[in-house]
Amino acid sequence: MMSYRSRQELLNTVRARYVRATRREKKAILDELVANTGYHRKYVIDVLGHPREVPVRRKRLGKRRYTLPVQTALVSVWRVSNGICGKRLVPCMEMFVSALERHGELALDADTRRLLLSMSAATADRLLHHERQNGGRRGLGTTKPGTLLKHSIPIRTFADWGDKRPGCFGADLVGHCGNSTRGDYLHTLMLVDVATGWTEFEALEHRSQEAVTAAIDRIRQRLPYPMLGLDSDNGSEFINATLARYCIQHHITFTRSRP
Repeated sequence: MMSYRSRQELLNTVRARYVRATRREKKAILDELVANTGYHRKYVIDVLGHPREVPVRRKRLGKRRYTLPVQTALVSVWRVSNGICGKRLVPCMEMFVSALERHGELALDADTRRLLLSMSAATADRLLHHERQNGGRRGLGTTKPGTLLKHSIPIRTFADWGDKRPGCFGADLVGHCGNSTRGDYLHTLMLVDVATGWTEFEALEHRSQEAVTAAIDRIRQRLPYPMLGLDSDNGSEFINATLARYCIQHHITFTRSRP
């Protein structure tokens, strides 16, 4: 069965031939169209003889509410927030604007500030569309997915972080690569206790599974309380047999985030 659009395109294509055709030729054209489109014969005759006018969508003219100063300020805030989406940006807008004004990075008049702080998430995303497409650069990522043991290490979501006891740590590895991920560069292993906010750091020359596991062991030994849990991303520096065995050996619950 032809789609509505295809049937209309067929009728528009045949219309010129139908108008110039003889009575016998018109009958053959109608038979063909009725068979192909499934339309009633009288409807086909009416459409071919009286083409519908395509409505022209007129561009709405009016005074622009979000002027260039508002959009410029929005882009500045968005860049400081590391390019987050509108739904995450808008609830924190006042905090970002106040901080930028306090440090002299933004100077807004009253109307611009009011419009910026009253903006909806959908409006923010719409105004940032071209910036994302053309000038918005995403951060460099050094995480390479690890497939080994991935299905044997359970996923832990934010809703599962109900532990009030200290000892459950979120783990992340930060690459100090500058503007390019080529070549060798230093890394920082960061562990943050979910309950207390206790944070530990270890500098690494490379991110092999042995180096990361050894760094976690050094952190574990200097903690003031036992390490009970470890939650990481899906990078191969964490999702590997070396770290999995280490966690089993020291009775540490090992989980991972969603990919």
